[in-house]
Amino acid sequence: MKNKSMVALLLGFISMAAQAQFYIPDGTRIFVTAADELTTTGDLENSGSIDRITLGGAAAQSIMGTGDITHLKLDKSSGTATITGGIQRVTGTLTLTAGTLAVGGTTSPYTAGRLTLASTSSGTARVPPHTDAGSGTGTVTGHVIVERYFSVDGRSKQWRGFGFPFGADMEVSAVGGIAIDFNSGTRSMMYYNEQSDNGSYGNSGTRNAGYQSFTAASEALTAGKGAMAWIYGNASTAGPANGTGNMSGSVTVTSFGVLNENGTAVSMPVTYNSTPVDPNHRGWNLLSNPFASSIDWSSGTITKTNINNAIYRWDPAAANWTSWSAGTGTPDASITAIIESGNSFFVKANAASPALTIPQSAKTETAAGFVHFGRAPRLNMPGERTPATYKFAGIRLLVKGQGNPLPDGAYVDVSRPQATSGFDGPLDAESMGRSSGAGIAVKDESGNAYAIQFDRPILEAGTEKRYYPLRLTTPVPGSTTLTLQTEGDWNPSNSVALLDKKEGKTYLMKGGQLEYSFTLNELKSEGRFVLAINHVTLSADGQFPAFEVKALGNPVTSSVIDLLISHPSATAKNWRVVDAVGREVGNGSFQADAGLQHRLTVPGMRSSGAYVVQVEMDNGEAQQVRILKN
Repeated sequence: MKNKSMVALLLGFISMAAQAQFYIPDGTRIFVTAADELTTTGDLENSGSIDRITLGGAAAQSIMGTGDITHLKLDKSSGTATITGGIQRVTGTLTLTAGTLAVGGTTSPYTAGRLTLASTSSGTARVPPHTDAGSGTGTVTGHVIVERYFSVDGRSKQWRGFGFPFGADMEVSAVGGIAIDFNSGTRSMMYYNEQSDNGSYGNSGTRNAGYQSFTAASEALTAGKGAMAWIYGNASTAGPANGTGNMSGSVTVTSFGVLNENGTAVSMPVTYNSTPVDPNHRGWNLLSNPFASSIDWSSGTITKTNINNAIYRWDPAAANWTSWSAGTGTPDASITAIIESGNSFFVKANAASPALTIPQSAKTETAAGFVHFGRAPRLNMPGERTPATYKFAGIRLLVKGQGNPLPDGAYVDVSRPQATSGFDGPLDAESMGRSSGAGIAVKDESGNAYAIQFDRPILEAGTEKRYYPLRLTTPVPGSTTLTLQTEGDWNPSNSVALLDKKEGKTYLMKGGQLEYSFTLNELKSEGRFVLAINHVTLSADGQFPAFEVKALGNPVTSSVIDLLISHPSATAKNWRVVDAVGREVGNGSFQADAGLQHRLTVPGMRSSGAYVVQVEMDNGEAQQVRILKN
């Protein structure tokens, strides 16, 4: 059926025989465009495929056969449409406008009458919002099979996050399509118990005690809770869960249960354990997207009580936790607020009696062909929305090193008047560490580590100084590259520099990006690197540093002097130090690769008192700075 006239002809037939059975034979495909509507008020037997069809009228209907429906709409004034036999696979949308769609199976998907929300390489089926979103009062009853397709050809065996959109606890036996190991030592599926959190995060080398392994297929996963599973093979693959190497092919994970589609908002199972002394060990909850649809965490209809705004999702390729909060994500800006159907995510409660309610109106559209998780195509999961572009004023930091070629990232923003330099629950995202590859976080004075830190705007552009210490980690010491880049509406009058305190170097960002390569010798480095704003004064045009010589840490207590030397075009060439009566106590040449910061060792500067450092540039210009030695 390829044109409107043919659709009109069929609609006329159905209208004349409202209770007649509408039959689509095996191997037949009926094309119905989005501009047309095909409604049957009688029974439907579909053993072929149809693009879109509506179940309507007031009479009871039976749906039989085994076939595919791209878009199935339920719009009945009364009565129930029941899938009484066979398997109907919805590959696009199941729209619940009015009435009841009853699936024949009540305790198992293998009895008469099955409904599957399919997921393939071209997209994942979803249930659009209804009832509380003002777009329908329909419901679906009985156990529905939900698929989630993973394209893992050539990908290494790895952990993945899972969520299941059901309104009741689900036995692990309801998960199919993947091998699950319940043997001690190699158990491959876990949930998270917030009460057991021991504060072991990220690169600690041990798994947090909050992760609890399933030991039998009969164990139940609490409705609304997320899970992590080590994907090492499909259901027919034998072998230990901790095996190494690459996957041999794509995997379709299945689950079945009663969907959260009775039209009401879903109250999520969040807890807050007040026992640990350290508040950082409290409130972490691994949850499931409660719907068979993507949801938008930034939706204003989601109710959050004593819940921080950030969400955290696992990226299996990069082996790090990505985060999103207040309009931006890490490690890169493409991370969005969209939580995909079938995905799990962490939130953090911040006080007793937390509550989180997600309504139908938080659901969001999908776009066929977009990748899972809203990240780079390496994850290769179809059926999700294209990410939005956010424009703030911030600096993104990316680090690459040993153990994983993919970068980890953090973000510092200076655009929110309500932000502080400490942790702000509605804005900031904590760093959850990384298990593979170099990692980065931003630290504050209280020792908090951030993946996303919002701070107040810089009111005095070019002069107001800000310093953000960085934490770098690595599983294996070695060569590392740190990249800084400005984002959004960054004021070019505010200079950005990277301070390497260990090497005594300062590097100024030019052109909106700075890349610094070095050797990271320790597994964790805190205090060595500092992101500095307006540490260096720019010239009037905001493009180059003005000619300036500054002493860092003045007065000094030894014969070592750290200088910051900036110039719009010239390079520092020679230096000379004289005492209070003009006698020279040291001289030398500057290293060409030291950036803006230079460390001078002056053996003749032995006595306490005043000294003068004279700096000559390669264009002949010179400046001097006065030094006091205690």
